[in-house]
Amino acid sequence: MTTIDTETQNQTERLVPRRTPRISAEGEAEHFAHALASVFRCLTSQQLARSGEDLLDLASRQVLVPAMDKVRDKRLPSLAEIRAVAAQLARKRRKVTSLDKVIGWVADLFGLDDVERVLLATFARWGKFDTWRELVRRMPGYCSNLTPAMAARISGLSQALVEEKLAPGGRLLAVRLLRDDNDGEYSLGRLLRGLVRAHPANREDVMRWLMPDVEGGTLDWDDFAHVGVLGTMAERLIASGEPVSMLFYGEPGTGKTEFARALAQRLGRGAIFAGLTDNDGKEPDRDERLEHLMFLREACRHQSDKLLVMDEADDVLVMSERNGASKQWLNRLVEAPQVTTIWIVNERSNLDPALLRRMTLAIEFLRPPRAVRERIVRRTANAAGIAVDDSEMRDIGGLRASAATIAAGMKAARLIDGDAAMAKTAIHSVMRALGQSRTPDQADIGHYDPGFARADTDLPNLADRLVATPNKGWSLLLSGPSGTGKSAFARHVAARLGLEIEERRCSDLISPFVGETERNIAEAFAAASERGALLLLDEADSFLHRRDCAQRSWEVTKVNEMLVQMEHLRMPFVATTNLAENLDPATQRRFTLRVKFEAMTPNQVRQMFRTSFGQEWPSHLAPHDGQTPGDFAVIARRAQLLDERDPQVLLRWLAEEIEARGLLPRAAMGFQLHSAPDQRQRGADDLRAA
Repeated sequence: MTTIDTETQNQTERLVPRRTPRISAEGEAEHFAHALASVFRCLTSQQLARSGEDLLDLASRQVLVPAMDKVRDKRLPSLAEIRAVAAQLARKRRKVTSLDKVIGWVADLFGLDDVERVLLATFARWGKFDTWRELVRRMPGYCSNLTPAMAARISGLSQALVEEKLAPGGRLLAVRLLRDDNDGEYSLGRLLRGLVRAHPANREDVMRWLMPDVEGGTLDWDDFAHVGVLGTMAERLIASGEPVSMLFYGEPGTGKTEFARALAQRLGRGAIFAGLTDNDGKEPDRDERLEHLMFLREACRHQSDKLLVMDEADDVLVMSERNGASKQWLNRLVEAPQVTTIWIVNERSNLDPALLRRMTLAIEFLRPPRAVRERIVRRTANAAGIAVDDSEMRDIGGLRASAATIAAGMKAARLIDGDAAMAKTAIHSVMRALGQSRTPDQADIGHYDPGFARADTDLPNLADRLVATPNKGWSLLLSGPSGTGKSAFARHVAARLGLEIEERRCSDLISPFVGETERNIAEAFAAASERGALLLLDEADSFLHRRDCAQRSWEVTKVNEMLVQMEHLRMPFVATTNLAENLDPATQRRFTLRVKFEAMTPNQVRQMFRTSFGQEWPSHLAPHDGQTPGDFAVIARRAQLLDERDPQVLLRWLAEEIEARGLLPRAAMGFQLHSAPDQRQRGADDLRAA
């Protein structure tokens, strides 16, 4: 604390007189008169000699009383003259001003006692009116902010009482109404300073200022069915009425904030977002966000219909030397929330484990499933006035984009009078900027007929048994050449079970950072379990390869992690591979069932040709060896695109699909002699000739 030389200050002011404006607020002059009287009564002879002239000058321009005219020498007033002035100033009748009403509403809200009300009003007037700050500047021992001694002098309270109320843990400091500058001085809290300058007309204005309305959500409760049992638990925890802390974490745009709004709306609670802006509507710093949160905690602690949300809470909860965070204080903030509080962060790995374990519930938000994205496409398109047919809805919904990105794309199309194609282009541009794959999810299968798939197991019977069993912690290994229907069968089973598909590819899980792949594997299983979904892992040989062939330690640890997760399954798990022989023997033993898929039989090939193209397979040609349902899916799309119905062309395209996989040998160059070509070889030769 630095004290300014009062004598030097007085000399300067005589040369350049201050022109402090008169108090214009109705009734405030009387309050200022009482502050002056309190200051005058506390002056010693030495202090009077140094500051008396300046204080009398200020008083004469604000609240002139007859006793001032009787001061013979205003440059050197006597103690008796000053006491007389103080007595007349103290007889001014104070009125309840608009500021007093605001302070009263705040005091009632936070349960302040009479002494705290007087002290808070003193700080509020010092923070709001230039005349009060001028009074403090002219007092002996002037400091930049208020010390307990100065606050006592202008409030009329005893210094001991003021020090008691400003002690660490005191209510005025605990709820951030006042700020401890940690140098022996105190100032008005930023939120309260903004409130008293906002001139609220009534108690409702005060509450609206402290708890501003937030925009409504764009998603419904049904859009979060994929959150699963954790969403139900969050609902019940809030409904219990016991204050808890909950953590929502996940990538930006995955619906964390929207879920908080939907949760509050479902329970009839008012969701109050803490620290969105500062007093000027600008970006708040960490202290301002925490100050608003502490305000709200105290204001809502006796209101069971409120729910606090600290959005983008990474800067508040993450420990660092830069933000001056106290680990113990933060832990206590989460452990004893007073009001149910939802903390929303993007990356929970940055949080201290001691903080995480104090959360009552933690929910990870992943990309919403395809069905939800399609509903979002339909809703946002309707809101933007964009015509979207069923095909376009499925096309855009297949993109692995967040709800926010989809909504932004529809808005872009609306602003340029565009269509669904424009919206998709805009969505693609944002996904590319985010480094996200624009490859769409595979569309949900329509009618799946396991009769077209060939396996070493009765697939229809297997599907029936999996649906009938009450135990959902089973696992399947589906192996065989590509296109034989492994993933399609997994989706068919999931549809029969009424489960969403939590699909993971190699690119989703493999990471160049040590330990990150194992973490991704664990979180994939955890996400499927929490959502009550079937986990489908393609290219399983990338994770379950033989450990005796491993060259690096992490190649072993990722296999070990897969084994651990498979030992504790709570939801169905299906892995597909084209290279079952490369899998570690221990991993194969972990699967409940192993099913080997093969290419279609000749009879299946004929039936699928009829189903796919509406015509019979040419009778003079034998069906190809190695044909798969995937081949027919590719050729059917090509034929539709090119409007091709010539059976010779269709058969040639089907043969080329087998050849592309290296299963149909090309004709040798030069002349060949065939002693007795069989029907299959004649068919292949005919196709090549065609």
